[in-house]
Amino acid sequence: MRRLILLATIDARRPAAWLTLGVAAIVAALLSAAPPDGCPPPAVIAVAMGASLAVAAIGDATPRANAAVIDAARVAERAAWPLVGWWSGCLFGWPVAAGGQPDVALAVAGGLGIVAGGGLFALLNRRGLLGADAASATLVVAAGAGALGWWAESVWPGQMPGGGVASGVLAGGAVAAWALLGRQPGGGALPTRAAARHLLTAAAMMGAMAGMVGWLFLAVELARLDLAASLAWFVALAVPAATLGDGVSHAALWRRLERLAPRGGGVRLAPGRIRDSLQAVLTTAALLGWPPIVVAALAGGDVAKSGAALSVVGALAAAAGVLLVIVSLGRAVGATPDTQLAVAVAGTCLGLAACVALGLRLPPDALVPPFVGG
Repeated sequence: MRRLILLATIDARRPAAWLTLGVAAIVAALLSAAPPDGCPPPAVIAVAMGASLAVAAIGDATPRANAAVIDAARVAERAAWPLVGWWSGCLFGWPVAAGGQPDVALAVAGGLGIVAGGGLFALLNRRGLLGADAASATLVVAAGAGALGWWAESVWPGQMPGGGVASGVLAGGAVAAWALLGRQPGGGALPTRAAARHLLTAAAMMGAMAGMVGWLFLAVELARLDLAASLAWFVALAVPAATLGDGVSHAALWRRLERLAPRGGGVRLAPGRIRDSLQAVLTTAALLGWPPIVVAALAGGDVAKSGAALSVVGALAAAAGVLLVIVSLGRAVGATPDTQLAVAVAGTCLGLAACVALGLRLPPDALVPPFVGG
């Protein structure tokens, strides 16, 4: 307990800790007042956001000198910041809720998301994955858990609680990671990183192509689902890679060397954070953006298809621009990679919760055809 208190005192100097605590409280309060009609149930959103905020709070807590070492106390202490914020938001945000009572299901779902997401993130780091790749994998699993929970709620309304399904999927992923990876010694960072990043990139490519066929070609009325999926893939892949980097170029020693290095006048960027961030953002945006560009090119006179496809491209371009601004401003003010990650992820969660609370939803019947198969 003394060590946890000491760690909390140290982490109180980290902007990421206070940012995730405050955003978790605001998001929980907003979801307490958001009706679920036409959008994922608040408990489903809570699971995905809880895991995302855990990733933002923990950051790259693994010592790179020995990737197999995980300080469980430090990881738990960092994950406690958004957990306290989430439960505070659920407790004090209930007066604006429709029922006038604290939403226990929302509090439990968000807490499970934070605990399971933080555990999965730590276990992936334990296997030698760099912080960026472990964060990306955790965000992908969290988004997948939320999608499955939404699917269960839409197929079996009133019978299969989406929040329980999402929590079970995320917790199952953490338990599976512990069973398969937790007892093995950590591997080398470079081979594991290459395999993990290639696997994530391949999954994003397949997801983009599936969305192109299913939501932009065959069911253009559901193009907003492709928009949401594309943005989720972008946040999961680009944000950790652009902020935490490759484990070398974003380190403190490299940042000092980068400041002392002579500035070249050529067009080619020198190795460092700027090049890594640009590559992460632009490569991910191009990977996810070319399928809707193909749809827009092949749509011909179909205004609905071309408009929907171009809206996805525009949203990805806007997201890429915002991420580049965050990284550039963070570099200008000397913010650490952890802080930049927290700003990007927490801002995404806050924006999504605000959209849900303000009524930016899909029609209630929009989920039935693709999920049921009709």
